[in-house]
Amino acid sequence: MTEQSKGRKPRVSTPLHLLQTLTRTLNEHLAEACEKAERDARKALEKLNQQHAKLDGKLAEAREKLAEREQQDAGRKSLDKARTKVAELQAALDQLHSSRSAAEQYTRQLQSDVRQTLRLAKSLDRLDTQVTQAIDKRDAPVKPRPARAAKNPTTAA
Repeated sequence: MTEQSKGRKPRVSTPLHLLQTLTRTLNEHLAEACEKAERDARKALEKLNQQHAKLDGKLAEAREKLAEREQQDAGRKSLDKARTKVAELQAALDQLHSSRSAAEQYTRQLQSDVRQTLRLAKSLDRLDTQVTQAIDKRDAPVKPRPARAAKNPTTAA
């Protein structure tokens, strides 16, 4: 059943209703966007941490192989290859460490921005409350005021 079939007047959209809808929608979208940004930043940081752990393992393994080859007095070509592999893995680890530090800094800044955004967005809640009160006040039936008594009852005669 539609509102008209129930015998009610269809609600007319007014600037107050539009403002109310806008503040509520903006507040919801802000909260969702903040949550998503924080969630995405945490996922990216977790991924970097996993890559770091994996690369750490590969580097440890490459160092073990290098140590074994040095003990076995392996050929120069084999030692150079192992040293090159260790150097490449160390460079990759250093780069990953730099990326992880940048991601951690970004996450800290993002958390600060989210707190500030949500603190500022509280004014939207206050605005929504004021708009709701204005709509309720406007829609409330006007009660007739009681007649005021005359200030000087002796002169009424």
